[in-house]
Amino acid sequence: CSKRLAKALGKLPMASDGTPLTITYENTDGEGYSLVITSDTIAISAESEQGAFWAIQTLRQVFEAETVPCLTIQDKPDFKYRGFYHDMTRGKVATVETIKELIDTMAYYKMNALQLYVEHVFEFEECRDINPLTSYITGAELNELRAYCEDNFITFEPSIATFGHLFDILDQEKYHHLRVLKDYENNVCRWLDRMKHHTIDPKLPESLELVKSLIDQYDVYFDTEYFNICCDETFDLKNGKHQDMDTGELYIAFTNKLINYVKSYGKQVMMWGDILHEHPDRVKDIPKDVTLLNWYYEADAEQAEKRIRVFHDLDRIQIACPATYAWNHFCESLFISIPNITNMTKLAKTYNAKGILNTNWGDYGDPCSFDMSLFGIAYGAARSWNVSAEVEDVIPSADYLIYRHSGTLDILYGLSIIERTVHYGEFAWMYNNLYYPEKLHFNAPKEAALRSARNQSLEICEKLELQSWERDDFRQEIMIAAEGVAVMAEMMMKLLDYAVSRRTDTEKWLVKYRTSWLKKNKESELREIETMFRILEAAILQGKVLCITK
Repeated sequence: CSKRLAKALGKLPMASDGTPLTITYENTDGEGYSLVITSDTIAISAESEQGAFWAIQTLRQVFEAETVPCLTIQDKPDFKYRGFYHDMTRGKVATVETIKELIDTMAYYKMNALQLYVEHVFEFEECRDINPLTSYITGAELNELRAYCEDNFITFEPSIATFGHLFDILDQEKYHHLRVLKDYENNVCRWLDRMKHHTIDPKLPESLELVKSLIDQYDVYFDTEYFNICCDETFDLKNGKHQDMDTGELYIAFTNKLINYVKSYGKQVMMWGDILHEHPDRVKDIPKDVTLLNWYYEADAEQAEKRIRVFHDLDRIQIACPATYAWNHFCESLFISIPNITNMTKLAKTYNAKGILNTNWGDYGDPCSFDMSLFGIAYGAARSWNVSAEVEDVIPSADYLIYRHSGTLDILYGLSIIERTVHYGEFAWMYNNLYYPEKLHFNAPKEAALRSARNQSLEICEKLELQSWERDDFRQEIMIAAEGVAVMAEMMMKLLDYAVSRRTDTEKWLVKYRTSWLKKNKESELREIETMFRILEAAILQGKVLCITK
């Protein structure tokens, strides 16, 4: 068989006296396969080499059972495109080995496309002054990842910010003149500012040349047919120097220049569809062969359908994009991600979308360990392959195949509910409101709710402390996340002038958190997270209190 299939087969338990395995496949572009296990033989027959590869992944999962049953499986995917999108920019820059682990996970669950979100975290010429201050991925590392993706029948697709979300590049003095904001002042902490700003000025020729340069430098490391130019959340067009102009016209004009440039490379263009939702009458001005990445991350099925139906009715190519909902948390918000993934995959099938691109974002420094969003990844993959897969069926499989421990999803679900009260994003807002001019308004959690959340989080830690799992790294990650929630709960109570006796130690927890972070990621923005906790801890010791609505 081929080298790629041979590598996949190498992950099966082999023995000289084992059951004979035969593999046959055609040379079509289909991904369907049949897997037949009898008492004497195992036979795989597939529509293509890729289909045979997916059959091997199924066989690997079957072999996880204590007893391998005789069975016949006829299988094929509901969607041709089954992708995963990981934010490498706004918090953690994962190591190459960590991304390889992600690729292994994707292959195991039959996903076939990977995109990494990049703003400034690549060795762009324009970022030479930024790179020494933060972590980044290199061209050599991209080459290594591309080859690893190829071994696993996964296309590695480029995705970079080219219009909005260019904060770190444009925040350099040499590029200030390219910001569409004419009187920008930094009145909030960097994490918040980066989420809202900066959009590059679409009226300046130099803006286009800068973005072309980014595309030129990045595209050489990819050999896929697609290029994602992003073009999302160009908020500043409404507030900057051109706010009196037609923002829809501004957006379309610059975006089409980017589309044409990428097409000159012989690429097919992908882009986020959120701004086009604001200007549905302008969608017709975007070339029809552009794939619109239609994202919606909430649990509301009605709103999800509205977004998917718009592009369907306009006869546009679209990919539905749900989310693991792990940003601004220490644990994936399962009570949101599960219905969101369920709704978006169902609607993608109903409205004939091209496929699914499940997203994993990293706002506010990306506090969530990658392991703490693995269920959303697996569930998104299951629904991308078989849209009728029910979460009730996936949960026990995930407990067994991912965590190797029954009841893990119950623990994670409980922790995600606790985080509704102790929200990392609001914790960061409290930090902002103590030290930055612009004050952010939110209703503070009640004392009883915070105290209960602290106690429940520590109960999780106490129970897990007494256990040992086959995959003990997951147990450790859950404990670190739960303790982090407890630390935040106590600090929030202190900052809100609630009476509380400390049961946590911020500094000891930060040491654990750093150790965990650096096992799988480069330094990235770890220091900024540590700085926030330490500054707020110092404020508590100084007796500072935050006066907000309670």
